[in-house]
Amino acid sequence: MTSTALVTGVAGQDGMYVARLLRERGWSVVGTVRPGSTTLETMRPYLGGVEVVEHDQRDTGGFVRLLTERKPATVVNLAGLSSVPGSWSAPAEVMETNATAVVAMLDAILRHRDATGLDPSFVQASSSSMFAPHPDGPIAEDAPHEPRTPYAVSKSAAHHAVGTYREEHGVRACSAILFGHESPFRARRFVAGRIVRLAVEVEAGRVAPGPGGSIVLGDLDAQRDWAAAADVAEALVAMAEHEGPGDLVVATGEGHTVGDLLAAAFAAVGRDDWRDHVDLRPELWSAGQPEVLVGDPSRAAEVLGWRARTSFGDLVGQMVEVDRRRLATGVESSPAYL
Repeated sequence: MTSTALVTGVAGQDGMYVARLLRERGWSVVGTVRPGSTTLETMRPYLGGVEVVEHDQRDTGGFVRLLTERKPATVVNLAGLSSVPGSWSAPAEVMETNATAVVAMLDAILRHRDATGLDPSFVQASSSSMFAPHPDGPIAEDAPHEPRTPYAVSKSAAHHAVGTYREEHGVRACSAILFGHESPFRARRFVAGRIVRLAVEVEAGRVAPGPGGSIVLGDLDAQRDWAAAADVAEALVAMAEHEGPGDLVVATGEGHTVGDLLAAAFAAVGRDDWRDHVDLRPELWSAGQPEVLVGDPSRAAEVLGWRARTSFGDLVGQMVEVDRRRLATGVESSPAYL
């Protein structure tokens, strides 16, 4: 019989890639979206063969019904509120959605296992934002947490809950500690997508230097570990299919600054005038965001045989190429962009 995977947040960048990869590997996939989701129509062209259901992450009874009715062999939890600075505007909702809901899901899986004998694995999307500043080298799984935003606090709490249910109750739960990862399908409210679209619009002559053609940034020297979301999805699926991988950092091990990202995006369109299109406002940079976040993926390589395959330059080039096609055609979503 075909095994079923339950992927929460399937209309996000990661959910889409994970669902597609699971389908390619022969899984039946049920994906959840928030009721009234505005992103589903954008992502629907990429979710062929996936059964999409509405589910509020905070609805514990709804999750229990999904376990009972769908009997998934794995649950990959990618749903949640993901804006780091935006988490200050709704901290209680962020905690409910990203932390309390995860505890409820783990407890529901435990009770489901004990009642039915079915024992689904659970993969939680943890975040590099949990960690303390770590200037001495890439961050490994055992690095100390020092969350400085409601988002980071919620992710740290959920991460510890996963470890507790695994160690105390034998739930087959693990956390994928995700560092930065991008794709042509990332929401444009994130900085990489905004930078790439700016470069493409400059190339097309749609914007000129000045206030109307600038991106507002707080820091050009902030360094992040940017992987390709398609590579990250391979790690997430490998963790779902592994018997007991434990918690793993999913990252490239290489850091690039925001300035590097700007330079790469503009170079991909044959320009080097990116500085003319930056409105730098240092006061916007939050002290709650670490200056450097680079991950150590060596344990993922050891346990899963996984390493990121897409270079930083190739990732930016892919994003530029898809945005060029969007701008040329006016079509935002098409399977041809995959």
